[in-house]
Amino acid sequence: MKSRDLYLSMVGIDDTVLAKAYKYTEEKKILKFHKPLSFVACICLVLLASATAVAAIHHFWGRGMSGTLKSTDTQQQALTEQGQAIVYPELTDYSSYQVTDQGVTIAPEAVVVDDKFAYVSFKVTGLNISDKEEPGAEVDYYLGDDKASEASWLNGSSSFYDGIVIDDNGMGVYEDGTPLEQDGFIGHYIDENGDLEYVIQLQALDGVNNILGNTLHVDFSSLGIYGEKTEYKQLVKGKWDFELKLPTVSNGQTITVNKDVPNSNCTITTIDISPVSITVNYKVNKPVEKNEDSIGIPEFTGFVMKDGTRMPYVANGGTDGFTDETEQYAVCARAFDRVIDISEVKSLLLWPDDEGGKEEVEVDLTTGQ
Repeated sequence: MKSRDLYLSMVGIDDTVLAKAYKYTEEKKILKFHKPLSFVACICLVLLASATAVAAIHHFWGRGMSGTLKSTDTQQQALTEQGQAIVYPELTDYSSYQVTDQGVTIAPEAVVVDDKFAYVSFKVTGLNISDKEEPGAEVDYYLGDDKASEASWLNGSSSFYDGIVIDDNGMGVYEDGTPLEQDGFIGHYIDENGDLEYVIQLQALDGVNNILGNTLHVDFSSLGIYGEKTEYKQLVKGKWDFELKLPTVSNGQTITVNKDVPNSNCTITTIDISPVSITVNYKVNKPVEKNEDSIGIPEFTGFVMKDGTRMPYVANGGTDGFTDETEQYAVCARAFDRVIDISEVKSLLLWPDDEGGKEEVEVDLTTGQ
């Protein structure tokens, strides 16, 4: 099996919430997300000009978020300080976010957003499962305060974090870099304290709603495990409801490209990029070939950085679609599986279409290339 095939086979998990009526056009494809320590004590610093002590907080996003959205310590500090991320255990009113029912406590751990995508992780304490069982949950999530409104709709996926990440070759490995076990069970769900983390990845719908500054409702109704034939078995039924105010900072920018994608009929006009997602905007120059499983537009997959580093497998779910009825314009929106320093991006890596039959191509973003 090729790395690309294995990579795509891992793009898709159990809980998927899809907007039932919203479409770019009749031709839209949704690509699911990958299946997916505590608060560090403050260090008091004495200011020379004052006797007042202040706290220097080490912002750690937790195991689930750090694994789902691979990031360096420096990146976690920067995005949290800039307001693009929130670490809930740091908040003075953190206890008010913790919900306990039936002996199980669930609490938000971290949230990272931009203007199109959001990542939210929860710590789950008190759910007793063995290290050979796959945990699951029944959970609902929506934006705003009116669940029945179109403005509440989201594309999204969610699961318990299993300790598996995609490496730079498109292969699954454990978060510490070790190879996957080959005994038929590969998940490492339980942390060293016996806790679990549940991760939700969400995408707002263009023209319908937005992520920044919005309110996210997340309602858990049961917790359990997946047994034979992936059947869900409820272990605990309860009510764990959360209302989270999302950050207002995106750190995104729009870059004019106006370059053709090799071996395709499309030109990249602009890209909207942040440290955690990208939207590639296309002009479709000639009709593209479509079938039941593809719409024929180029598919973003990764980057080449200015220092020459190749990151061919960065995309982590999103949507493709035409944005007008004439099908002359299209987009490919993708979340990332890691935090990207967008100032160091040199080129985009794409498959010329979404069928997978062509070699990966590169589009340089630098002027005059």
